[in-house]
Amino acid sequence: MKKKLFVLFLTLFSAGIIFPQSSINPDISLIGTFNTYTNFIKGSPEYGKLNFENPSMELFVDGYLNPFALATGNISYENNQFGVEELYGNIVRGLPLDVQIKAGKFLVGFGKLNTVHQHAWPFLERPLFHQVFFGEGGFNDVGVNFSFLIPTGDVFTNLDLGVFKGESMMVLKDSNASDRGVNPIFVGRLGTFWSLDDYTNLEIGLSGSYGAYSKGNLILFSVLKNDTDERTFNYFYGGLDFKFKYTPDAYTVLTIQGEAILNNRNVPRISEIGIDRVLASSKNITNSGAFIYADYKFQKQFSFGAKYDYTAGIVGSDPTFYSLSNDDKNSTQGIEAWFSYYPVEETSVVRLGLQHLTFHYGDGTNRDGETTIKLQFMFSLGPHKAHPF
Repeated sequence: MKKKLFVLFLTLFSAGIIFPQSSINPDISLIGTFNTYTNFIKGSPEYGKLNFENPSMELFVDGYLNPFALATGNISYENNQFGVEELYGNIVRGLPLDVQIKAGKFLVGFGKLNTVHQHAWPFLERPLFHQVFFGEGGFNDVGVNFSFLIPTGDVFTNLDLGVFKGESMMVLKDSNASDRGVNPIFVGRLGTFWSLDDYTNLEIGLSGSYGAYSKGNLILFSVLKNDTDERTFNYFYGGLDFKFKYTPDAYTVLTIQGEAILNNRNVPRISEIGIDRVLASSKNITNSGAFIYADYKFQKQFSFGAKYDYTAGIVGSDPTFYSLSNDDKNSTQGIEAWFSYYPVEETSVVRLGLQHLTFHYGDGTNRDGETTIKLQFMFSLGPHKAHPF
């Protein structure tokens, strides 16, 4: 009897020591990526050669602080530089009306794809309109987001409303347009999820974002007058996204996903120019971007797919008041295809991809298309693998 009581005491004591400790020990994961590529871009030093990119990585540290809140940190290493990609806390339960609060630096919930880390994408290249309107790192900002679960019966509906610092607004290279000042931006998304049957799911989302993206001086110059007029330049993004997923068995997944953005903003433009004067004015422009892709995974280890991209602006241009998201004259289109091999589920992947870009200039400039072939090896060490639908 005494022996049984001793074993019971030892078991309870161990539970009291081990489980509380394990509940506050965070999960640590390392995602590594290595790319080698060649391109067929006239005048490029990489043309037709085997080129190696420096490896990149993401180090995730996340876990529950207590039963009501969790925290996440994501340190990235890219282009031989370390940076904090995400650092935030998230209250996930315990608040009235099941409200969730996320605060810190994180990927903003505009559209569906932006909140998914790049290592979890089935393709290799960031969508073109993400590059033009969000930048190379995606829509990533400092702020606070409130998430509300809307009672809509069997259909899951979620509303996100956030206020952000606006650091994700690209700094324009124009000398008179580099300061936003203290101007927060606002982002929201309404998403609805349907389970169509035991194998098929569909999600549709509407997004919006509004705020100031820059301050600048409109130059008013003539022989008799030399003056400037400081303006705050605002933008509005409207977004539509959908994701369809069909999983007939544990070995097969068909995913079709797409997003579109409508951009309206004020930009400065030269309204009149002559020998004795230059006048600049503010005008509204509207442009857009979109992508759609399909990925088919079979035998649990293989997948192939294709993606079509369109965006206003010329991808790769320096960000100025006349380029990228401020460009309503030029556009870029892209087609990407890929084949992937997953040796053991999500722990590693070898992916071969091809992307072809074509450019359209409003002034008739002729530019050859650009083709890039890339071979990627990626591994995931630790528990950070699965992502939401």
